[in-house]
Amino acid sequence: MSSGSSVPHHKKAVSDMLLLHLSDIHFSNRDINKPYDQNLGLRDDTVDDIKKMRANIGKDVDAILISGDIAYHGQKFEYEYAADWLRDALCPAAGCRFEDIFVIPGNHDVDRKAAAEPIHELARKALRDTPVSMSNGAIKRFVDSEASSEMLFKPITNYNRFAAKFLCEVGFYQEDTGQKPYALRDFTLNDGSTLRMWGFNSVLVCDADDDVNRMFVDPSAAEIITRDDGVTHLVMCHHPFNWLRNSAEFQNRIEAVSKIHLFGHEHNLRVEDSRRFTRIKAGALHPDRDEPGWQPGYNLIDLSVSGSPAKRVLDIKLWVRHLLGTRYIAVPDLEGRDPWILDHELRPWSPPQPPVPPAADSIIASPGATKEGAMAQSGPTVRSVAIKILALREFDQKKIITELDLHEDGDQRLADYAFAIAAVRRAEARGELAQLNEAIDRYTGARN
Repeated sequence: MSSGSSVPHHKKAVSDMLLLHLSDIHFSNRDINKPYDQNLGLRDDTVDDIKKMRANIGKDVDAILISGDIAYHGQKFEYEYAADWLRDALCPAAGCRFEDIFVIPGNHDVDRKAAAEPIHELARKALRDTPVSMSNGAIKRFVDSEASSEMLFKPITNYNRFAAKFLCEVGFYQEDTGQKPYALRDFTLNDGSTLRMWGFNSVLVCDADDDVNRMFVDPSAAEIITRDDGVTHLVMCHHPFNWLRNSAEFQNRIEAVSKIHLFGHEHNLRVEDSRRFTRIKAGALHPDRDEPGWQPGYNLIDLSVSGSPAKRVLDIKLWVRHLLGTRYIAVPDLEGRDPWILDHELRPWSPPQPPVPPAADSIIASPGATKEGAMAQSGPTVRSVAIKILALREFDQKKIITELDLHEDGDQRLADYAFAIAAVRRAEARGELAQLNEAIDRYTGARN
C-alpha cells in the first residue's frame, strides 16, 4: 500500500539537506543536574564541535536524528533534562529548530520497573520462545490488539511523552492522535523530491535478557515502505539487524527500498557503503566509560540530488566525528578523505508541472489568495503547537482544550500526551490551529 497520504511535511528552502545524527546519549538520573556529572564536559565538547562544523560546512542543520537511548533508565526526569539540553544547547549550536528533531526508542528508553510485571515477563518469554518462522505472526497479533499492544508499549510511556513533542511517539495505531507503531516524517530535497524518514521500534520485547538475536522489530516495518515516485527513504532503527530475531524480512526489504540506514546501540562508528545503500552506525554520545575502546562520536550527513530527471543521483557527504581527549577529530574514509563522498542511483522522476495561471481578467479573489491566507500558510504547525501545549502542566492543557471544546467522547482512554495531541490535530482539522496557538500563548503569558 502507498504510505504517501497524511504524512507530516516540512517545507524548506531549496538546497542541500544537512542532518545531524547522534545516538545513545544515555542521560542518567545518577548524573544529570549534579555537581559530579561526569559527562558535562563531554557534552560541552560536543556542542562546541558542532558549532565549528556548522561554520566550516557553511549551513545550518535541517534536522537532528537521534537513533535511540535518549535516557538511561527510561525515567521521566531524564527526558525532561534531555528536552532542555536539546532545546537550549544542541539546537542553537546546530542552527536547527527544536521541532525538527526526529527520535526513536532504544533499550535504555525502556522503564524496566514498568516492564517487570509478571504479565509482561510472560509475554516476552512467549514471544522469544516462538519459532522464528512464526515470530512475525505472533508479534503482529500483539501489535494489532489494543489491549496487548498497550502492554507491549507501556514500558516506554515516559519515552513516548518525550517523543510526542516531535510527533514521534510509537504505539497502537490511533487515528485521532496520529499515533502509529513507527515514526514518520517528510522533508523536501533540493530537486523538489521527498526525503521520507522512518523510525522503527526494536524494543517491543526488552529486558535484562536482551542480547543478539533476541530483540524484535514490528513486522509491518518490512512491508510499509513502498517505491513511491520522487521519494527517497531513510530508515532509523536502534538495534542493528544482527540483534533482531525477526530480522530476515526486515533487512531484505530495507536494503531493497531504502538508500540510507541509521543505527545506534553498538557504540562503534562504522560506515557500510554498498552500491544500493549507505548504512551508518552512530557510535554513542555517552558510552559507558568502562567500555573497551570508549570513544564518543556523532555524524553529519549532507544530502542532495544531482543529474537529470531520467538519471538522478543521491549525493552524500558524510562527516564522521569522534572524540580524542577533549576535542573531536575527523574519521576519514579508507582513502583518507573527509568528508566521505558517496552516491546512489535514484529512480527517474520529474517534479509535477505547476498549473498554468488563468488570464489576468479572469482571476477571482479567494481566501487562499489573500494576505491573510498567505500568512496562515506560514503560521503555526501541528508540531509547533504540540510542543507548546505539551510544555504546560496536564491540568492547564486540559483547561485550554475544554475551553476551546477540542475534546470528544473517548478521549479519557488516551494517555496524557495523546489527549493533548488529539486536541491539536482536531484543531487543525477544524481550521482552529491558530486559535489554539493563541490561547496557549495567552495562558502562558498570564502565568508568567
